Amino acid sequence: MPAGGESRAKHLIAVAQSVAQEDVDLLFDSKNIWHRPDDTSVKYAFGPTPEDFSSQSRFSFCVLPSQVGRDWLGSLIRLNCEAFVECFPELDLGDLAPVTGKKPFPKHDLMVCLSTRSAYHLPVARKFVTSLRHRGLIGDSIASSVEMAVQEAFANSLIHGNLELDTGGHLSMDRFKELGEETERRLASAHYGARAMVLTARRRKNGHIVITINDQGNGFIPPDEKATPNIDRKDTTFGRGLPLIRSLCQSVNFLRGGRTIELTFDDGQTENATQDAAFLTDLERRLATSPKAELRLPQNATILIADDTMLSREIIASYLRADGFTNLVFAKDGEDAIAQIKEHNPDLIILDIIMPKLDGYAVCKAVRADPAYAKTPIIAQTALEENEGRTRIFDDGATDLILKPLNKAELIARTKIHLENRLLVQRLQAYQERTQSELEIARNMQENLNPAPEHYRGVGMDYGMRISATFQMSSELGGDMWGLVPIDDHRLGVYIVDFAGHGLGAALNTFRLHSLIWSEQLHEQAPDVYLQVLNRHLKGLLPVGQYATMLYGIVDRQKNVFSYASAACTSPVLGNSVTGEARYLDGSGVPLGVVRDAQYETREVPFDKDSFLLLYSDALIETTLDHGQFLCEQGLLTMLQETVLEGGADIDLAAQIADQFMDRAPAQLDDDFTIVSLQSAMIPAATASNR
Repeated sequence: MPAGGESRAKHLIAVAQSVAQEDVDLLFDSKNIWHRPDDTSVKYAFGPTPEDFSSQSRFSFCVLPSQVGRDWLGSLIRLNCEAFVECFPELDLGDLAPVTGKKPFPKHDLMVCLSTRSAYHLPVARKFVTSLRHRGLIGDSIASSVEMAVQEAFANSLIHGNLELDTGGHLSMDRFKELGEETERRLASAHYGARAMVLTARRRKNGHIVITINDQGNGFIPPDEKATPNIDRKDTTFGRGLPLIRSLCQSVNFLRGGRTIELTFDDGQTENATQDAAFLTDLERRLATSPKAELRLPQNATILIADDTMLSREIIASYLRADGFTNLVFAKDGEDAIAQIKEHNPDLIILDIIMPKLDGYAVCKAVRADPAYAKTPIIAQTALEENEGRTRIFDDGATDLILKPLNKAELIARTKIHLENRLLVQRLQAYQERTQSELEIARNMQENLNPAPEHYRGVGMDYGMRISATFQMSSELGGDMWGLVPIDDHRLGVYIVDFAGHGLGAALNTFRLHSLIWSEQLHEQAPDVYLQVLNRHLKGLLPVGQYATMLYGIVDRQKNVFSYASAACTSPVLGNSVTGEARYLDGSGVPLGVVRDAQYETREVPFDKDSFLLLYSDALIETTLDHGQFLCEQGLLTMLQETVLEGGADIDLAAQIADQFMDRAPAQLDDDFTIVSLQSAMIPAATASNR
């Protein structure tokens, strides 16, 4: 090693094996990324995947391959590295170089540089924020808010910045298609697709985390903060997400003529902890003052002290009393301990291992064998020196172990920890029971959103149709819903809805939409107008990232047509009740709640005396059946034809299809299952005089 070599700065650089050495040299020689000082020693390590690099090594840079895939994006989490740069021939950072190349080394805790064409197809924001969590730069308490803000800002910089796409105005289906085609063209071009996206993060001394998203577009003048909520969405694209970003960040700044957005977050762990403590204090107060409260404060807990030496019992008792624990029970041997446990049901047991009659090992086994005390914490105490005896007590059921002579501070700390854990478990159990009860109420409410059999059968008779339906709720709350909307004596509206996701959120969204459907007097409007109105309402109500698919149609028994509009609903099926032949209708469209000014198309098909219509949620075609495969599109058509030919026009078609599906589906469905059929039928109640 040359003299003085020890003082040279050393940098280990991880390089994707698919990147040529000359491209790496060119990358760093350009000084776009790094202005390397003369006294810097560099060593390269090459690997085909991120897993080929040691997680124990500290890397200064990670050179990513051109056209970064999900595997190499995972290196943000896998590698101990602060700077990740995609190596592609057209890379020219321009005025972004100061962001990435400050001497002697970029002052960032994390920096990622990607081309637009790579960033467009990757979950960059999520991986970036996940990496910040793994590095301890942000806490779990704010991770979701950070990810949402970064995602919104990143998408804006990518779409409206580097790609310079205009998504404002009305997005008709034709315009939606054109926008997609133009996006692909720009991604493929060197002018747009090779522009760089740079994300940086650094943690300030005050604990704030500062994240920047940098693009190379034309920039923009951000709207005034006070005016932001009133921005005309047709005139600007950025204004849509700016209120959300500002609501999630401590501050938002715009630099480089609007081509850099700087987001500042306050981790807020101390504040949140304070709030949580205040909440728990209030909860404990209410629980303690309630005459029927099962939960108790730690200081009100009953503690059993089991020790054959009176002096030891008194010492332990004095330690506990000094810290506010007054409900103490004593046992002088193992048999006495069992008796006291049954009489007092203690919240905590402090148990000596070496005792007459029954030792601590036997007491532990007896306590754990009784379901009533199986979860009672046991702190064993012993003067045994051999490890065998100490480990055996855990095998027999002890929760913790402390050594004699007892340390007061240690005893009190362990006592509090175990009592607090016990209270938390009790609270969790109570919460789960309450939640389960509330979920059951929600399940019943959701089921009641759908028409009852006697209702839809009666409506069907009024319109000369046989209507059949089946609704099967999944193991979780879901977002399925359907309904009928009588318009006049010859027109009947029908809708089916499926909200994305599961759980209470999806159910609440279903309630929201149900309220909108029946509050808006729009049922006589054309289906496309109907969906446009609902979509505008939902866009303002739904949280970011939530949406619904929906079909609304009108059966006109006078004109013998079915007119409908779809918001990305599963493709409805139109068939013949005599031959069983069927075909899929066009179910394309923009989901509700995604684009505020989305446009929808009313489509019209014949619906005569031999027609049937089948509407269904995606569980019908996306559930794995007993043969390990889905019910494919052709499989559904075949099932329909066989069912019609076997049962004739008088069958309840949806019910028959549902029975066949449920016979082959798992007992517990992962998604709500809804199926509705409308069959044209000559039912006596639907006579000409009644119409």
